[in-house]
Amino acid sequence: MCAAKNKSSALELILSDEVQSLLDDFAALIDARVTFFGPDGTRLRRGKEMCNSEFCRHIQSCPGGLAKCMAMDAAKQKEAVDSRDVILYRCHAGAHEIVAPVFLHGKCAGFLMIGQFRVDETHPEKNGELEAFYQQLPRFSNEKQAAITGLFKTLIDYISIRELAVLQSDQLRLDIDRYIARHGHEDIKLPDMAKKLGRSVSSISQFLRRNYDTGFKELLIAHRLHLAESFWKAHPEGTVAEAAFAAGFQDQFYFSRLFRQRKGVTPGEYREQLRISGGEKKEPLPGSSLHPGE
Repeated sequence: MCAAKNKSSALELILSDEVQSLLDDFAALIDARVTFFGPDGTRLRRGKEMCNSEFCRHIQSCPGGLAKCMAMDAAKQKEAVDSRDVILYRCHAGAHEIVAPVFLHGKCAGFLMIGQFRVDETHPEKNGELEAFYQQLPRFSNEKQAAITGLFKTLIDYISIRELAVLQSDQLRLDIDRYIARHGHEDIKLPDMAKKLGRSVSSISQFLRRNYDTGFKELLIAHRLHLAESFWKAHPEGTVAEAAFAAGFQDQFYFSRLFRQRKGVTPGEYREQLRISGGEKKEPLPGSSLHPGE
């Protein structure tokens, strides 16, 4: 069968629709099957929805053929993860494949595979029964293999850099960070964000504590303090009150207390450090202060 699948993998991988377009273009360019698998081997996307070749269908219809294919795929996927590189190999039936791991934030989120194709004019075992099926496979010269491998690596980098593939947990953190970045200077509350993201308050709180050992309030405070620092870099003569309000704090005294707790210096000391260093703050030595006794 060649029915399309788009299941979630064990790591709940989310693929952008742009990934499908890229796989379609890549498959059309090389006239070979290009497939995105999850880390558990589940097929997620396939370029041009190309089905197995007649060669593969013939091999897998033989006793034990499918098991051998799956075992080799798993072994080569592991090899690719261990080497963190693209692997080109000859399968047990004599055709060739390329597999590459896709890493997101240090985790193996899945694999991209190309195949099957041939590198020889005839089947390496001179197998007459397979020869007709083997001849139907696209043939890649050594030069074309090198070019395809290079493009393959670029494709994977593009998918990762453009965040076209993300883990569901990473997507939620990304959504949280984006929401706070856009609205952190406003009077926002956790229920506001939860409603906007389509999540419950408890699910977001548990997610942040379990995965990042933090909470919404801590993230909001850190973002607002960063806004205050940015304000002073742009306006070195700005007052504490102006920085506090620009960062979303309604109480400048609360802001000053938090700033000293989190940064180890008072807002006034920080601003003075910026002035002395010409706008680039240098972290003070532990216990040091520009104004002892303040």
